[in-house]
Amino acid sequence: MPIPVSRGRTSKRALVLACAMSVLGLQVNQSAFAAGPPSAAAVVYHVDPATGSSANPGTAERPWRTLQEVFASGKTFATGDVIQLRNGNHGSPVVTGGVASGVRTIKAAPGATPRMKTLRFASGATRWTVDGVLISPQEADGSYTTGNLVQFDAGATHDILQNSQIRAAGDASADTWYNNDWVARSGTAVLVVGANNQVLDNRIRNVRNGVMLERTSQAGAGATGAVVRGNSVDHFWEDAYRCKISGCLLEYNSAVNSYAVVPPGTENDPPHRDMFQSFRGDGSFTPVSDVVLRGNVFTSRKGTRYGKIPFQYNGKYTIQGIGVFDGPYRNWTIENNVVQVEVGLAIGLYGMNNSRIVNNTVVPRSPATDSEIRLTDQKDGTPSSGNIVRNNLARTFNTGAAINTQHSNNITVGTAFSTYFADHPGGDLHLKQGSPAIGTGTTRDAPTLDADRKPRSAPFDVGAYEY
Repeated sequence: MPIPVSRGRTSKRALVLACAMSVLGLQVNQSAFAAGPPSAAAVVYHVDPATGSSANPGTAERPWRTLQEVFASGKTFATGDVIQLRNGNHGSPVVTGGVASGVRTIKAAPGATPRMKTLRFASGATRWTVDGVLISPQEADGSYTTGNLVQFDAGATHDILQNSQIRAAGDASADTWYNNDWVARSGTAVLVVGANNQVLDNRIRNVRNGVMLERTSQAGAGATGAVVRGNSVDHFWEDAYRCKISGCLLEYNSAVNSYAVVPPGTENDPPHRDMFQSFRGDGSFTPVSDVVLRGNVFTSRKGTRYGKIPFQYNGKYTIQGIGVFDGPYRNWTIENNVVQVEVGLAIGLYGMNNSRIVNNTVVPRSPATDSEIRLTDQKDGTPSSGNIVRNNLARTFNTGAAINTQHSNNITVGTAFSTYFADHPGGDLHLKQGSPAIGTGTTRDAPTLDADRKPRSAPFDVGAYEY
């Protein structure tokens, strides 16, 4: 049976002091007075692979050994508890246990970068926050996996992964990989199947896929309620972000440097690659509704790259931008996104209905390449309907197949990139002084913040950035 961790008590004097500090407006350590039984105090535990032991009590002087051992032993934790991880390999922990309110935190000790091979939130793991760790099989123990580096199981809810690094391997190793090395050594960084989880401000590199939000049933159960915010995906070879479930928010993320990895046997039909992708699979699945894509910056390539693998395969099969296929989709918000890829399908919406496509900037990396916002039929020929398309700045528009669409204040850039943008060759798509997009937008249906989360001022500008 689970082993309860010994707990201390909050003294009356400490509680009085905390109340007095609050009244005076001073900062209080909330974790020390988290919700729970009045007699229970939050406890800080310590884990050290170099000096710890599973037989220790987890104190600073006598730490436990690895996070994997801590959860495998069946220890339980209460609201407000903190597990501090020191440097070293913490294995492949499977986080378990839930509380009804509050949060428990697993975080790096001050100045430490604890390593893990993989991390999993098991079913029933509820209200855990993991903060500031490195998840990398190669850097943890020299191994590789094509599986999921982080996984939120079905039944894992209200958990958070934040401020962490997730990668199949370090840069020095990945820079030596050829095509088949990428296939055999990299998998998905984060797979979310449980509901109401958050993936925040993580740095993801050297992977097959970035963050995947999946469903578990035709009726639409799965990762609904997910929040994916402030993450970066750099050096990857399939999808940077994927959402196949209703009720999700993906905002202020970035992706760059997509490689044309071709698994053996797929040379004639390489993997379909997108910066963001949603698909239903077939008509038996419920429509995907109430998704927000906001303020994301997607760039096919920029800066240095790894020398053993190309960005293109056979002169084509480069990555697409925002691809939403197999409709119907309903009530999406697609605003303030910046998409700079090397194919025509920069934003492709197939079977999109009653949605807002507003203040996006969509231009290609190369002036010779088309790059369009496409709003068209779903697979069975049913047209997209009831959408709003305003304030977008794009190379071209292809929205004629949609019906009952409100269009206004959109600008077709063509190839006049130097007229509009601060530094198109360098990938900076902020507006330059004198840009025709300045002050030519409408406030109707438009976001009040831009892609940099800065306030817009009337008259609004066209595109993702306010000048």
